[in-house]
Amino acid sequence: MNIQEQFLGSGSRGSYELHLVDRRPKDVLEQAEALPFWKQDYTQLDKGAFSGAVTSVSCQGIQIFREKMNRAVDQLASAPADTYVIGLPTMIEGEATWGMLPVKQDSLITLNKNTELLFRTSHCSEIAAAVISAQRLEEYAALVEWVDLREIMRKVKAVEQISSTIANRLMTSLVGGTRYISDVHESASVKHMWPNFEEDLMSTCLQALVQAKDSINHHYDHRIHRYIVNRVRDFTLLNSCCPLTISELCIELRVSRRTLNHAFLRVLGITPVAYMRNVRLHRVRAELQSAPDSVTSIANVATKWGFWHMSLFSRYYRELFGECPNKTLERTRLHKA
Repeated sequence: MNIQEQFLGSGSRGSYELHLVDRRPKDVLEQAEALPFWKQDYTQLDKGAFSGAVTSVSCQGIQIFREKMNRAVDQLASAPADTYVIGLPTMIEGEATWGMLPVKQDSLITLNKNTELLFRTSHCSEIAAAVISAQRLEEYAALVEWVDLREIMRKVKAVEQISSTIANRLMTSLVGGTRYISDVHESASVKHMWPNFEEDLMSTCLQALVQAKDSINHHYDHRIHRYIVNRVRDFTLLNSCCPLTISELCIELRVSRRTLNHAFLRVLGITPVAYMRNVRLHRVRAELQSAPDSVTSIANVATKWGFWHMSLFSRYYRELFGECPNKTLERTRLHKA
């Protein structure tokens, strides 16, 4: 069963089987895997031990979730196919971008169906969002609200400012709904309360989208800068053992060093050198955790990803993840034993 089938599996009318997830990952790679039905790739940007939380409730082709992290993370993610994502930040400490646009308090964050998400979180962040089957929401919009949702989504930017009144209503529906449904999920009252919750959620989401469509706010276009970041990521993964220099990247991308640096500072808040190092450190960590028994030497894994100076590698690894690489390996081996 693929991700879409799993997501819609509980979507048959009359069936109110809930899919619940409540996890507290202590690792950025575990955080990326914690949200059900999504495909995600996370790169931690801030140094230090990671701590996160994911709470998700899914029923009848609708998912509501909250995600919290204590470190800035660059996310590349895909929601279940043919779904709309509509949500709000509940906590922002520092700069954050969603879909390459800056996120602030009372920002409505959206993701059109079948669109890749680019999300750079703040240093300490939390979001609450709904993932709704496109067919369900489009039908509701047409039959109940008499609006063309597809036309609205074409006009709404990935981030739009909405009124505090609408933001608070959406926040109540997302956060309060998640808490309440999680508490009563084993009781027979779910099938009685879910239809009302579902209608209130879709109504509130549409109200927010309509207000956002009518907004006259204009945002700086980050698409070129994000393209540069993504291309550097591609080059880093393709040249794992021999990372390209800044000069080589500038030649490949046909941009100046200043443009390259500005793009990274604008999109991620770090230098391209630090970002490339972090990407490679994540790949080392992933190998140590995915197949710990096959790792004969941490140095071999580090060298594979372009780290030739072991003391520097250990320092970078410890600063980014809050533990030494041998500690990661030992802990993972004990966990899988």
